[in-house]
Amino acid sequence: MGKLKREREGRYTFVHRGEPVDMGELVAGIERPARRFTGGRGAPGVFEFGGRTVVCRQYFHGGWLRGVTGANFLGEERALRELEVTAYLEERGFPVVSPVGYAVERQASCRKLYFLSLFLPDARDLVAYFFSAGVRERLRMAKKLAATLFEMGQLGVYHPDLHLRNVLVTSNGGLFLLDFDKAYRKEVASSDYERMFWRLDRFVRKYASLFGRPIDDRERLIFLRTYERLSGDRITKRMSQKRDQMNRTSKLGWTIDRILYRKTRT
Repeated sequence: MGKLKREREGRYTFVHRGEPVDMGELVAGIERPARRFTGGRGAPGVFEFGGRTVVCRQYFHGGWLRGVTGANFLGEERALRELEVTAYLEERGFPVVSPVGYAVERQASCRKLYFLSLFLPDARDLVAYFFSAGVRERLRMAKKLAATLFEMGQLGVYHPDLHLRNVLVTSNGGLFLLDFDKAYRKEVASSDYERMFWRLDRFVRKYASLFGRPIDDRERLIFLRTYERLSGDRITKRMSQKRDQMNRTSKLGWTIDRILYRKTRT
């Protein structure tokens, strides 16, 4: 990635790789986007910027910190790392949603951070795709996803927070990844791939418990078998054994909960 440029207007600073920008247009878009993907002030906004349609996503702390610090940060390292990782992948031909840059809004004692990327028209996330696609299309997409994630690891990027909503499918069947907030560069080992796949599996199981199953065991199996063919790592049996252990633990937990619940009622 080339040298980054920094432009400033008022309390906002914009860090990017391109030509000089209209900072007034940027600030107006961040504060009053043309639309948001969902309700709520923190939802990603969409607006025109520099003749292009962009998506602006605000950063928030995760876990218990979110209730304490919300969207307030001491520095901009988190946004800088995401820009560097995403630009690194894009420059190597990996299918990412093209990054535009990030904005820093200075507060009295902290910073608010925003990441800007290009808007992909006629694209939907992988959850929506799997719910509407036919059996053959779903199996082909499972293979394609496995090959894409294997390639990402071969390029030396580890993503510990993968889920299906961060993968977009275009109208011609292309795959594009977005939201590399927690990703970083490293030599990706077999154990790292397994952790990434468990994170995907956790998202699928949690989503299924709330809204219905987006993928089934056939897609899971073809996904793992595709990774095995590319990597030579026999991961399917290993993950299957761990899944059985997890299921037994879950059933034991449910049994204990039912016993305790009965005791509290008697």
